[in-house]
Amino acid sequence: MINLIQIELFKLFSAYRTYITFAIALLLMLVINLGLYSDGEELFGFLLQSINDYFYIEGNVVNGYLIAYLALNTLWIHIPVLIIIVTANIFSGEFELGTIRLLLTQPITRTKLLIAKIISMIIYNFCFMLVIALSAIIPSVLLFGTGDVVVFIDGIQFIQESTFLSRFFNAIIFATMAMIAFSSITMYFALYFKNTLTAILLSLGILIIMTLLQTFVIGIFSSWQPYLFTFHIAKWQLLFVNEVPYKSILNSVYYLMAMSIFFIAISIFKFNRMNISE
Repeated sequence: MINLIQIELFKLFSAYRTYITFAIALLLMLVINLGLYSDGEELFGFLLQSINDYFYIEGNVVNGYLIAYLALNTLWIHIPVLIIIVTANIFSGEFELGTIRLLLTQPITRTKLLIAKIISMIIYNFCFMLVIALSAIIPSVLLFGTGDVVVFIDGIQFIQESTFLSRFFNAIIFATMAMIAFSSITMYFALYFKNTLTAILLSLGILIIMTLLQTFVIGIFSSWQPYLFTFHIAKWQLLFVNEVPYKSILNSVYYLMAMSIFFIAISIFKFNRMNISE
């Protein structure tokens, strides 16, 4: 089993697309830093002008911690898109290249092979989110320094500098779980259709539709929210309020874990019953 995992990791980190996603993530963080470096003070001056009559705010408002927090908001679209590009290929690439038949002639079970691929998918997600975390926090702190963070969630939240890093890395851990859950959807589509592009398009379609449904919080749509993946992925933001609602966040953790387990289970079932010669 260990050899299988090593082989899958070798294939994963030998593919140019893996490093392209890392490079795009780094570039995205660079653009955010440069943009706020030039216009950050003016932007946040505009956002805070409505409360300047009631609060006196001093210090480094546009600081590295704030930039790192803003970078996490790319979790909505940009990060999932990059992750599923690699995830889809992990599972459908063997079918497209025709190497799956040769691979299954080896003395290994289909379940072990798929589990090895799933583990490589999870490791990729951890590596990708680590790149996001480090590229978000390190350059921004070097450029802007540190300070308290002003967050616009349910009004205005003032996050103390001393508590930010623990909140930030807890958010990264939560986001990693969310990305693994989303990757598991892509995994199932990749196995079902045996095509990388189809799996990517279907996964993006689900993400876009759920995001749109989540924006309609009135009437019948409001009752759908707890069943939407995007509703739970957004819970990382609650780690940046003064009174963190841990129960609500934990419920979303359970949802994401159940979602991952469900799609992994049906993917294993599908792969074991699949006619490879189709």
